[in-house]
Amino acid sequence: MEKDIKLKLRLSRMDRSLLVAVPVTMILVFFALLAMLSAYQREAVVSTVRVSHTLAANQRNQLDVYLVGRIEMLKLLAQQPDVYSMNLERQRAFAARWTASSGFSHLFFVDNNGQGWYPLENGGTYRNQAGEQFFQDISTHDDFVTDPFLKDDGPITTVCVAIRRPDGTRVGTLCGAFYLSNVQNAIDDNQVIYGGKCYVLDKEGRHISLDGDNSWSYDSLTGSSDAEVALLEQVYESGDDLDGEVKIDGADQYASIAVLSKAPWVVMVCVPAAEVTRSTVWMERALFVIAVLALLMLFALAHILRSWQHSDEILYTDPLCPCGSRTAMQQLLERLEPRRDISVTVLYADLNRFKYVNDTFGHEQGDLLLITFARVLSRVFDGTLGFTARAGGDEFVVIMTEVSEAVVLEAWQQVELELIEESRRLPYCYWITSSHGVATRAAGEEKSLEALVREADQAMYLCKQKFKKEMHDMR
Repeated sequence: MEKDIKLKLRLSRMDRSLLVAVPVTMILVFFALLAMLSAYQREAVVSTVRVSHTLAANQRNQLDVYLVGRIEMLKLLAQQPDVYSMNLERQRAFAARWTASSGFSHLFFVDNNGQGWYPLENGGTYRNQAGEQFFQDISTHDDFVTDPFLKDDGPITTVCVAIRRPDGTRVGTLCGAFYLSNVQNAIDDNQVIYGGKCYVLDKEGRHISLDGDNSWSYDSLTGSSDAEVALLEQVYESGDDLDGEVKIDGADQYASIAVLSKAPWVVMVCVPAAEVTRSTVWMERALFVIAVLALLMLFALAHILRSWQHSDEILYTDPLCPCGSRTAMQQLLERLEPRRDISVTVLYADLNRFKYVNDTFGHEQGDLLLITFARVLSRVFDGTLGFTARAGGDEFVVIMTEVSEAVVLEAWQQVELELIEESRRLPYCYWITSSHGVATRAAGEEKSLEALVREADQAMYLCKQKFKKEMHDMR
């Protein structure tokens, strides 16, 4: 497979005359940095808190979207006759049928008297929960998210929605439990400046953590002798997002706390104060070196940027997705066009219901979906099989040479499996699916590659029409 379309970035020789100005400019830069140092030290703390505040708010919003998806899924299920009939046998069958596809670890039902039916536990468990705080909470809310609790295989929480008959009469509550590893995965994906950390906390300061032996635990920050998180109490008293200082593991931290709207939890982003201070100390120690190197770095940067504008690093890489650009695709096709001695295979793919994601969850989530899809395609095809490029919008093209139909089929099955795994990591309830078409120009065949791409595109279109019909028939 021809993979040499990316050229090395070249830096032209620096003009000797520019070096004459280095000593003078170095002195000016030195005194300028010295004057800026005191301002930088003050701004370091302010900007750290600002960044952590933004990250906490963004993470809070993502978790709220995820929980809303869980609640809406339960509301749809609660409208089914098998649920609101409050017939134990029918509910047991309904739970067994819908648990896996709904994304919950298990579903259960509680009637207005506190009688709980757990159809999936040990073949069916029936117990009275009327005297429990859990029943008091769910019976007074149309939707409710419980505090997490730790099971043998990890922390779990429960989303509950009211079950109502068509006439509006409430007859019970439908509950769905899911593991908080889904939430923690979203938290772990966020990088916090200065080695900070992001927590999801309940009122008691408990949070999910993954131990060194990959076992889940449910730890409390407030219960530790070397922790001081009075800020958490202030947040729960006021109900507002707050910034301040806390102490964790004996170390002072700058913290930002954002309150979730759909669960009794908060998101807390912490940044070690020592790391922020260390950044300013390092700047003081490195001031002279920075002054000496600053101009050289500026010269190098100017030449790099000038070369970058004309380099194929930009030209041949998609500006959003981790794959080749349309220009790269076209140039590779031009190189392969006269090669009649080898077979060329084109796979054309796009995302199903991509407009739905943009309209429902916003363009940022739509971009995330495109990046995820491109990452999966590149991971499966790039290297030994072919070259992946974004043709435009949510359409992607994979160009391969000397591959069999069986190999392409096996690779696409791998793509579908990885899309399932990626779906579970999304901060909202959505299964990533795609349509694709494949076309091949055999060795010695006179068909143009432009026609080959159109043929693959048409095959993809037919696949997409089939998907839409199947979705329509399911409704």
